[in-house]
Amino acid sequence: MSESIVERNILTIIEPAIKLDPLEILDVESGSDNSDGETMEIKPSLFGAMIPVIRVNGYDVQGDRLNFFSLKNNAFYPTCRIQFADVDGLFTARFYPKDGDLIQLNIRSQGDETTFKPIRIDFTVVDCKPVGGGGGTKANEYLVTGRMFIPKLFAESIEYEEDVTSFDALLNIAENMQLGFASNVEQTADQMTWTNPNDTTETWIQDIVANSYLNDETFFTSYIDPYYYLTMVDVNRLFSQEGAIEASQTFSQNAGDTMGAQGADGQEDNFPNYLSNLIQMQGGGRYISKYQMVNKSGEISKANGYKRYTQYWDLESKEWISEYVDPLTNDTPGMIPATKGRLIDGEVEGPRNNQVKYKYLGTQGDNVHSEYQYSTVLNYQNIVEINKIGMIIELDTVNPALVRYSRIYCQILEYASPIKNVLLAPSQDEIRGDEAPQTRSGATDENDPSSENGVVNEYLTGFYVIAGVEWLLTKPGPVRMRLTLQRREFTPTT
Repeated sequence: MSESIVERNILTIIEPAIKLDPLEILDVESGSDNSDGETMEIKPSLFGAMIPVIRVNGYDVQGDRLNFFSLKNNAFYPTCRIQFADVDGLFTARFYPKDGDLIQLNIRSQGDETTFKPIRIDFTVVDCKPVGGGGGTKANEYLVTGRMFIPKLFAESIEYEEDVTSFDALLNIAENMQLGFASNVEQTADQMTWTNPNDTTETWIQDIVANSYLNDETFFTSYIDPYYYLTMVDVNRLFSQEGAIEASQTFSQNAGDTMGAQGADGQEDNFPNYLSNLIQMQGGGRYISKYQMVNKSGEISKANGYKRYTQYWDLESKEWISEYVDPLTNDTPGMIPATKGRLIDGEVEGPRNNQVKYKYLGTQGDNVHSEYQYSTVLNYQNIVEINKIGMIIELDTVNPALVRYSRIYCQILEYASPIKNVLLAPSQDEIRGDEAPQTRSGATDENDPSSENGVVNEYLTGFYVIAGVEWLLTKPGPVRMRLTLQRREFTPTT
């Protein structure tokens, strides 16, 4: 089933109201009247051109001392890792963090801030240690890790959301925590009273999502994004391989201006929402500089089975319920599922039907929605299943239009002659090691393996779902992006 663009997009329901600690930046460069120990009049979001602005417990990590930076948004909340040199000894002597101290981060926006928001996050220090042990005669180098600071997220309490859907429960929780709320659904069909029996708010949120239900063709996950939005996503509607490539706003520029803002060399345009390793795109925000295929299917199939029965005693109907969840797929014409086991002559191999798991969930009464126990397995089984096959790609620059749980089209070209030989061969039978054909009959420069042009890898080319986003910097920079991509169907290789 093909979903419309509106149905796929994650839309804002409420804006975040959380208050962050002030992050003021000293003007030490302009030579103006305010450059002597005064803060700059321009907004901090417009700084950090080549590197992010980072402050650890009041200590400014200057760019020439920053050796490594990572901001990850691939779990429930963002985390960071920072490695820097304490050249002047100030961090060791005066700013070493204590319990509750913060890491403050700002990554400037691109273009007008109304188009792309700057990333401004406060992190709780999770770990801070000198690399190599420290304590020597040379300046220490520190590795600091942090998690997004959200008051009340880890507080245990007894709370409840009475007679509401999971959608409304999460909306209310987000509002109470001063988070924003966003989703690609307008409502769910699971009205009940959602209780928190002295768990943390994080656990409560994840428990609600684990038992969220709209229909048998949906499954849900949730996370907090780098802009402080609690986000609820129906993931299934993102996996379609059909439909046109959508357009999105971007900031055209080269990698050297990767965090450019007003006055930088570039402009905002509506551009097809795709990525490619086409050489001609090198330096821009749509260029794939590295890609790595990922296959965890054997590990996941062994642990999770190919389908799972949910089993429980229904107190209301007084009957034993045993029904299975077969993970969803799209069955796109001309494509094959990559998560359903090996196909032999068009039929699935034996383990697909035999490798089945069972989950006993106890009882279900009238105090929960009718699909409560079933939704536990429906959500879990499908979320695990989509981790089987995908890619990890890197971009040499930051593209703020690429957000988690959005659909992106990737075009992968092969430039190595041996791979091009195989892709250009009319059939597998014509490939015989060193005797592999160098050109196809009627070859042109575009499909000549000896040319510098790439050949499209049809198997890897297509729509993917962005499951994780990471901002990376290794000295001297600039900031780049690493994306975790997922996919359920592929074009056959033969």
